[in-house]
Amino acid sequence: MRFEDGRDIILFGGSFDPPHIGHVALAIAARAATDAKWLAYIPAARAPHKLDKVQTDPVHRLAMLRLAVEDVEDAAVLTDELDRAADGVPSYTVDTLERLREKLPAGVNMRLLIGADQVRIFDQWREPKHVIELAEPLVMVRPPDTRESLLASLPDDQSREAWAPRLVDVPAMDISSTEIREKVARGESIEGMVHHEVEKYIAEHGLYRG
Repeated sequence: MRFEDGRDIILFGGSFDPPHIGHVALAIAARAATDAKWLAYIPAARAPHKLDKVQTDPVHRLAMLRLAVEDVEDAAVLTDELDRAADGVPSYTVDTLERLREKLPAGVNMRLLIGADQVRIFDQWREPKHVIELAEPLVMVRPPDTRESLLASLPDDQSREAWAPRLVDVPAMDISSTEIREKVARGESIEGMVHHEVEKYIAEHGLYRG
């Protein structure tokens, strides 16, 4: 996919272990509320906040993510973090953004899509100010959160005035990758929680069986 000058791109990173319908629907909703043209999903090689957890082989996570977004218009999967991964090295967002800024046309504006849980600890990220310089955050506000409650919950050292225009309302979706993995391990159905091709892939490769 070629990215054109003057058009925004929304970057959405995560473990995607596995990617579920919420990952797809929420990003589409965020894009619809902005002037962005593209969605770019970035599977993490090693999420810094999940260093104590065992992750599924990135080959499988990448394959599932590509299946999950195959029907989404103007969506791409960027493998930068997987391509430069070394054993045990976390995938820091600031490093990824710096590399993407070098590769994308100068006129492409990057927006970083994050959840409310991440904005509350954003000051703990590596080089948070530089992250904002590279890609203006776009924060998903989902019920039961509201814009007002989310802003009120931010740490005192976070500027509520700065974060307010970065908020975007998206629908509530009570689904998580953890729940899906647990259901598969118990032999329960995950129909409707993931793209049907992802469901088939999980079954064919025996993923999350315990």
